[in-house]
Amino acid sequence: MFSNSSQNAFDKLSELQSLERKQLFFVGGAPRSGTTWIQHLIDGHPSASCMGEGLFWRQLYYPLTELVENWRKAIQEKNVTQFSHTGGYPLPNEQDRDMLLATGILGSMQRQLSTWSDRGASCQAIGEKTPEDIFLFLRLRHLFPHARLVVISRDPRDTLASAWHMFVQRHRPGEDLSGMMEQFIRDALVPMERAIRTLFSLLQKDQDVCLSITYERLHTDTAGVLATIYRFLGLSDEPDTIHASIERSSFSHLSGGRERGVEDKKSFLRQGVVGGWRNTIPENMNFIILEALGWSFPYFEWKP
Repeated sequence: MFSNSSQNAFDKLSELQSLERKQLFFVGGAPRSGTTWIQHLIDGHPSASCMGEGLFWRQLYYPLTELVENWRKAIQEKNVTQFSHTGGYPLPNEQDRDMLLATGILGSMQRQLSTWSDRGASCQAIGEKTPEDIFLFLRLRHLFPHARLVVISRDPRDTLASAWHMFVQRHRPGEDLSGMMEQFIRDALVPMERAIRTLFSLLQKDQDVCLSITYERLHTDTAGVLATIYRFLGLSDEPDTIHASIERSSFSHLSGGRERGVEDKKSFLRQGVVGGWRNTIPENMNFIILEALGWSFPYFEWKP
């Protein structure tokens, strides 16, 4: 439910100007690729805030696109039927949609900042992570030219294996789901390829605003990758800060004491390993994945 507020729109909009002094950033990637880990690692910095998921792509961008289009059609019809003699009212357009989108995102960031009652003034970088928001990154790059974009990629076989356990198998225990897996994989490969091509497009346009990292590299050199992320966001990268964030964001800490590799099929943090797909995805489906995405493996240094 929305709460009543006496603050008028102009006062609220003026508050958003304070965000100009912050480094805005967005974290995206395929679901089950490590975006939550990145979120915790960034949020562990004393001068950064990265909380939860804002769901800007699916729950804000798409509804606003439909809303503005319906608004445009309604005004256009009124202009034709009742105001043809005067020309009618100016029609809303894509710029109106983008203004509403940008205002909604900045309002969310402002609310996020307001939760920092103890350290809000010291916040230098503020952002959010929603995996699917990567599909909005090209638009965000246009709306917020100074924002930074962080994309994490993971071997698609590990991503698909993790997604299979999280979104299908855990909800249908004991059932024979072998016949469903191929369709699940084929359906998922379409947005996965789109996400990779979006990343490549961003890197081609401006590497200074987009940082590409991999889940595998984050595993083998967590401190080094995290230092790179911190510097990319304009944050200090002192070893003590990095160490403390890694400890608070470790699989063991977040899972309540389980070590990596100890599986809990009911947990959001199921296993947290590299290469675990071999225990889930059969070779014939591995071939399907390689056929669709194998072209990208050399860039990420994934082994076929």
